[in-house]
Amino acid sequence: MKMKIVLLLIDIVLINIAFLLSFLFRYGLPFPERVFTPYKSSFVFLTLIYIAALSFFRVYKSRFRSSWDLFKRIVLGLFFGTLLSIAFVYVFRIKWGAFPTGIFVLSFFINLLLIFKVNQYILKARKKIRKKVLIIGRDKIDDIVGKKTIVEQIDSNEIGQLAKYRDIDEVVICERIKNEKDLSLLIYLVQKLKIEVVFKPSIYVELLSGRINGDNSVHFLSTFVGEKRDLEEFLMRSLDTMGSIFSLLICTPVIILISVLIKATSPGPVFYKQQRVGKDGKIFTLYKFRTMVENAEKEVGPVLASRDDPRVTKVGKILRMTRLDELPQLLNVLQGDMSLVGPRPERPHFVKKHKSLHELRLAVKPGLTGLAQIRSFYDLKPRHKIKYDYLYIQKRSLLLNLYILIRTLPTIFSRKGW
Repeated sequence: MKMKIVLLLIDIVLINIAFLLSFLFRYGLPFPERVFTPYKSSFVFLTLIYIAALSFFRVYKSRFRSSWDLFKRIVLGLFFGTLLSIAFVYVFRIKWGAFPTGIFVLSFFINLLLIFKVNQYILKARKKIRKKVLIIGRDKIDDIVGKKTIVEQIDSNEIGQLAKYRDIDEVVICERIKNEKDLSLLIYLVQKLKIEVVFKPSIYVELLSGRINGDNSVHFLSTFVGEKRDLEEFLMRSLDTMGSIFSLLICTPVIILISVLIKATSPGPVFYKQQRVGKDGKIFTLYKFRTMVENAEKEVGPVLASRDDPRVTKVGKILRMTRLDELPQLLNVLQGDMSLVGPRPERPHFVKKHKSLHELRLAVKPGLTGLAQIRSFYDLKPRHKIKYDYLYIQKRSLLLNLYILIRTLPTIFSRKGW
């Protein structure tokens, strides 16, 4: 309770500091009396509006599952606080009509930075930003919840014990669920308690095998894997479209230069076309810059590329190292065959060869980059890739896609990830 009061008092001060900084950035010193007077006579009411909006979105609750949880609440609180404050000033425009609307816009961004960073610092210092995870079974969960995440782990060996916990953020299943009764209970409790369920990748593989072999007890997987809400699917597709268009425009000079270098240094076409397996098993044509000698697979057939593959040209080595050979796949994203983020598309030969590449992995569009690419290495084998792909499919969201895209650049520069 004391911490909540301290945060509230600090935020009261920060809100007004943000207003003063906004006036400073907009007008400099001294502040024009005509526009500053309305603030001096209304700051108490405006502060109360902002604090009420932040409180409504539970910015002052006792625990947050992540910094992102805190950030979202502060954004919503400040956004609605800003709208209500503008409306408040408009209603009393006879008295405060000279209050500049631009100050509200500036203060929103300054408030967001100040309040988020200060609250985050205090909450982290008091260990109030932590995720409560219930583990069904016993195993290490670093790969699943992230090594940097502060986790309050609660072990349990019975699905039924879920009902006893009212403040759980995530359930991690680390052992095989063997009977229909436990599966049904799990689904009911997850929906009632509104918590996330994540399966350990090896358990997912077992469930998948059961599904392939006709075990109907795992039909419940469709409860956890499938399409997101229409709005989120629309936003993810919008990110794909806008991101690929923007990237193509920015990279046009690079694309032209690469095309010239490939043509000038080795015989054969500039672009390389290959059949890949997409969402729901649909076959599509994938585009890449050619990095190998012409007809590289004529003698050896389909094989996985390695780091020091002798078939790779000199220009191709540079393109692979910098990932620039993937640029033409932005066209695949625009066509809707791929997404910016997702499991890497595999060739039909390898999909047939490795059962782990069937079924759930094809439940989403393949991507230019993915979780496996930012956490592992170039020649990762299919059985290792699959654990990251399953984790991504379970946690797939707009925010996760943005996170992976942001992490992809430093991964490329460190020469890891594919």
